[in-house]
Amino acid sequence: MSSFRMAHVRRFVASLASSVVLLLALAAAGSASAMGVEESVLEGDRYYSGGQLTEARASYFAAVQASPGSFLALCRLSRSESELGELQKGDEQRRTWSAAVEHARAAVKAAPDSGSGHVWLAVALGRQAMREGAKTKLALSREIKSETDRALELDSGLGRAWHVLAVWNVKVASLNAMERMAANAVLGGVPKGASFDNAERGFQKAIQLEPDYVNHRLEYGKLLRSLKRNADARRELEKAVSLPPSSSALDARYQAEAKGLLAKLGK
Repeated sequence: MSSFRMAHVRRFVASLASSVVLLLALAAAGSASAMGVEESVLEGDRYYSGGQLTEARASYFAAVQASPGSFLALCRLSRSESELGELQKGDEQRRTWSAAVEHARAAVKAAPDSGSGHVWLAVALGRQAMREGAKTKLALSREIKSETDRALELDSGLGRAWHVLAVWNVKVASLNAMERMAANAVLGGVPKGASFDNAERGFQKAIQLEPDYVNHRLEYGKLLRSLKRNADARRELEKAVSLPPSSSALDARYQAEAKGLLAKLGK
């Protein structure tokens, strides 16, 4: 098959997938108005727990359509979109992550004094930044840090906020010379205070608060591996693999990555 025909097929498949999501959302919207927003969110939670992110997103979207100011529904919708984007590529991924940011912003607007909304906005912005060039990524990093700080100011017990703060420290502390030059142009300099020590403390705090969250262990293990602390990295990666896959719809994906890293560590 020619490259032109392959590209056409890929666009058709992406379009079909988007249409399926829309149809699911419209169908769920009808049921949401009939059974209530709370029940629709619970339906989304059941799909999410089963790793069915497309269906979960449709149910949460229906709840938001029925009640646009529902903080809970907006947070759940942003979370599902943020994670669903991990399974997508190209323009579809970009659209999904953009929607996650949009819905997280709406959640913050609905309840500005709740730390959870600020957390999900920071998470969505972090994933959105993965698709951007160095300058935009650095510009987004400022908002990510601001939203995370605000979340922890409102509630220091949010494990996910400590995780985002840890990742932020890793990313900024890992900037290469070219990226630091871009930071000087975009931000007037590299953000202050970022370090691997701060990242480690952030992951440790996240694990203390949410010991069974698989991705805390995975990301901490990745940091320890990058620091050549292989024994400590093995401990965290083995823990990531051994935990029940019930902390996120992406746990199976996270645990597969942890297994791959363990194999690379060797004996």
